[in-house]
Amino acid sequence: MKRTKVINNSRIIREIWIRRETSRVEIARLLDLDKSTISLAVNNLIEKGMIVETTEGNSGPQGGRKPVFIKLNKTYGSVLGVEFRPGSYTAILVDMEGAILATHTGRFSLKGSCFTDCLLGALKNLVKEFTSFGPQLLGIGVGLSGVVNAQVGIIKYSEPFGITSDYDFHKEIASQFDIPVFVENDANACIWGELAFHRRKELKDFMFLLLEFMDVEPQKDVLCNRIGIGMGFVINGNVHYGTEYSAGEFRSILRNKESVGQLSLSKEDHSRLDTDPKVMERFLRELFAHVGLIVNTLNLSHIILGGAFEQLGDLAKDILEEEIKKNWPYPYPYEIKQNIWYSSFGERSVAFGSAGMVLNALFGNQEILEGTSHTLNLRNSLMVF
Repeated sequence: MKRTKVINNSRIIREIWIRRETSRVEIARLLDLDKSTISLAVNNLIEKGMIVETTEGNSGPQGGRKPVFIKLNKTYGSVLGVEFRPGSYTAILVDMEGAILATHTGRFSLKGSCFTDCLLGALKNLVKEFTSFGPQLLGIGVGLSGVVNAQVGIIKYSEPFGITSDYDFHKEIASQFDIPVFVENDANACIWGELAFHRRKELKDFMFLLLEFMDVEPQKDVLCNRIGIGMGFVINGNVHYGTEYSAGEFRSILRNKESVGQLSLSKEDHSRLDTDPKVMERFLRELFAHVGLIVNTLNLSHIILGGAFEQLGDLAKDILEEEIKKNWPYPYPYEIKQNIWYSSFGERSVAFGSAGMVLNALFGNQEILEGTSHTLNLRNSLMVF
């Protein structure tokens, strides 16, 4: 297939995905392509089973042929999103529209030298388990804590998993599968989930704040560091990675030598966090004071809270709003709280997001969507709306 035809087909598929349901005429207008080119490409994609015709629309003011609406064939394929945490993982299988087909959670240890064997074994077992759930598996997305260069598949650093130098995920893990396998930082994966499954046009400048309470074995948890905080940013419609792909890595400026984890909490504070409301409020105020500074300085439009934040209910939103206002010297022109959202994916935000990242890549490149390219990483596939 000629490269121009591949590119046009990818643009068409992506437009259908973003709009959920549209027509040949509308696609031709949006992509500024000839109607005959669109019709030929769409008919080809229908033959391959990637898209389906749905209903007829109404004729225009001057009459003429009624447009036929088209949409993705959600049964064409599925994608797997997996979040790995120290001690456990969450896996979600979704169809082409993001509907859940199956879920699975498991417990195991990933650390240091056994990282490759453990991760590879877990992914292969998941692929084997989920193969029986329906549509063909088109790709896998992995989200985990650490500094990740998602574009080339390199985990640069991850304290929770004992990775202290560049780990070539693309070589060690992805190359062992005959479908594309991508890796991403957990908070950035959440961003891809929001972009992929909601396609919200207003999300151009926002941050995703992820809070997770890690599954740990108390006798091994010497520092009592069981809280994970991650930040991800979209600036002007693009996921912001930073110069060394460490954008969003966070540590409080209030930490001292007695502090444990990313904030100034002591070991004793960690042990009381679940039971003492005063410790929880101090935790949230310290974190949200930093968030308020970032939101105001970058003039972000939205803050999306994911992971364990949802368990805190209005408390988190109330304190975040207070800290944002406290940081800003002028009157706010709108009600801040209406722009503070909880992620609709809750504690499965990372797994969902990892699946969304894969869909985003698939719908940007027909070759991997059709399974004709298995070695592609995300270098040329990360796209926004």
